Amino acid sequence: MGLNIAESVRWQARQRPDAIALIEGARRVSYGELDRMAAGCANALRVLGVQPRERVMIVLPNSIAWAVMYHGVLQSGAIPVPINPLLVTPEIAAIARDCDPALIFDDGRHACELREALPEFNARGTIIDVGVEAAGLTIMPGKLAHPFPEFEPGETAVILYSSGSTGRPKGVELSHFNILWNVQAFAHDLLKLTPQDRGYGALPFAHVFGHTCMFSTFLHVGASIVLAAKFDAASAMRAMAGERVSVFMGVPTMYWNLRDTPIPDGVDLSALRACVSGGQALSEQVHQRFEEKFGVLISEGYGMTEASPSIVGNRFTPEGRRMGAAGKPYWGVEIRIHGSQGQELPAGQDGEVIVRTPGMARGYFNQPEMTAQTFRDGWLHTGDIGHLDADGFLYIVDRKKELIITGGYNIYPREIEEVLFALEGVVKAAVISVPDARLGERIVAFVETIRPLGEQEVLTHCQKHLARYKVPREVCFLQEFALDASGKVDRQRLRKEYREREPSAA
Repeated sequence: MGLNIAESVRWQARQRPDAIALIEGARRVSYGELDRMAAGCANALRVLGVQPRERVMIVLPNSIAWAVMYHGVLQSGAIPVPINPLLVTPEIAAIARDCDPALIFDDGRHACELREALPEFNARGTIIDVGVEAAGLTIMPGKLAHPFPEFEPGETAVILYSSGSTGRPKGVELSHFNILWNVQAFAHDLLKLTPQDRGYGALPFAHVFGHTCMFSTFLHVGASIVLAAKFDAASAMRAMAGERVSVFMGVPTMYWNLRDTPIPDGVDLSALRACVSGGQALSEQVHQRFEEKFGVLISEGYGMTEASPSIVGNRFTPEGRRMGAAGKPYWGVEIRIHGSQGQELPAGQDGEVIVRTPGMARGYFNQPEMTAQTFRDGWLHTGDIGHLDADGFLYIVDRKKELIITGGYNIYPREIEEVLFALEGVVKAAVISVPDARLGERIVAFVETIRPLGEQEVLTHCQKHLARYKVPREVCFLQEFALDASGKVDRQRLRKEYREREPSAA
């Protein structure tokens, strides 16, 4: 049986060609128009020599152009690799070296620098500035291709990149079936979506939450997406009121901002019927106050890119939700809690969460050892610590060792530390997180130097080499790092020292 997730838009274009798929400001794009523009992009990709199963990087913000390029790549039979445009050029170049794309679509922020950073790429691939060079891609003449190139359901549909624990970016390969399964879980099991629904698309589509749960799900059922390139609470409320948005999805930082931003005069959010929170734990205080303010329930869930991403979620019924819990499994998901020796633990006991799910990724692109470590014996070993209660609700009590989640973004300290080590005069560096009411966690860097360095010099260096959300908020200077028994930097000691320096920060 062949499968291509591009069929979702084509099917909607046949059934309801005039129905609105995307809204960007005053511009509206119907399903019929989206399908035709994507087909034009697919035709152009073929002219450019892109072959089925080759990779195409898309470095664009949420936009109509993003949707056209993404579905154009799918229609051509190639594999889209969406990248957050907030990343800086060295980060994007590292991903390009890893996934070896045939083509890179950029929104103009990085195109020139990428050509300089990737001289070896110029001989075999093309970097296209969408704003300047690719205006004709979406209107290239040609018939709508059908049938699309078909794939086995388990073949790779998309590669989504996130930082690896070693600092090396890792590309998670999600199959056509992975995406299709997750779409049905969110569309039917959780949200009960219909074509009349409208979602607010502020989550980055390069991240699995925005990519699968919002973008792919809403287009699959024929609903509409109100696009936002970035999130601003007041602007979001105005747009949601003006477009009668019924579903909002966001990370906890967004809910914090919405909770504390006054509702603008004349804004009517009565169409909003459901909210979903993910990316990191949502504090109970923010959760309760948001629901009281807006009169709409939030479904908090737990997932990860390697699960495409949905694993558990709180439903919108009294018996299906529990404050403080990550939720119950979606259809087809099995969860076990394992102890340190790999033994299955009973309800109430904390251990590693392992998962078997139809959404389980194929693995990490070009990283067989890491794939074998994470995906073992048919189970996804999350590395997260939690427990199940007697009713089957999952509670996450700790996250992967050293992982920082700030504003909904997953960041590993090693990635930032490598940048710090590259600054002349830095001999030791360690990065930790501390609690933050708005971001969830705040990044703090500790450095030991052999020459005088000021905090601003360190931060400026980081800003040149890291995406803004990865840049430390503070830099602490040490004469000597405390080490644990194995000779490693004692991060717990660093956290203790930080609390002693800034007792109000925690």
